[in-house]
Amino acid sequence: MKIKEALNFINATTTVRAKVDDGVMYINEKLNSDDDWFMRISLCQSGWSAITADFDTCLDDDVDVMDLARVMDVVQRLICTPVNKRFLEKTYRLVVKRETSFHPKYVSNIITGFDELVFDLSKDEKEARIFVEEELNQIKEREPSLAPAIDAMKEEVKGDE
Repeated sequence: MKIKEALNFINATTTVRAKVDDGVMYINEKLNSDDDWFMRISLCQSGWSAITADFDTCLDDDVDVMDLARVMDVVQRLICTPVNKRFLEKTYRLVVKRETSFHPKYVSNIITGFDELVFDLSKDEKEARIFVEEELNQIKEREPSLAPAIDAMKEEVKGDE
């Protein structure tokens, strides 16, 4: 399970919320401040040793039992996920840069046919298709001669672009 997915599940409950800060997920009642967590999970560790829980002092009757059950299910899935699989995959766009770097073109679509591979280009960065590494590897496997070009065109998409 990805960290963002775990946050979404927990924050969808009515009485519990979670946030990540500096490699640690903090889980607390929605009505309490961020400092009053009842569970803390180190995201760079696996197994139950990654969890610190303080149910006695920071958890009261305001937490719905079903919400707590959902949190425990999500936590179980998260800690059973290998650490390197918890984080979001890097995403890329393919950029065609000609002699002048002032006018890059972006791959907006790839059309595959029986014996062809066509790249649609756009001048607008917002129209660029976003790829994960696996998709680019599939293209490189299908067309090995394009592998060096794809590697050269790859540009990582940062943050919320």
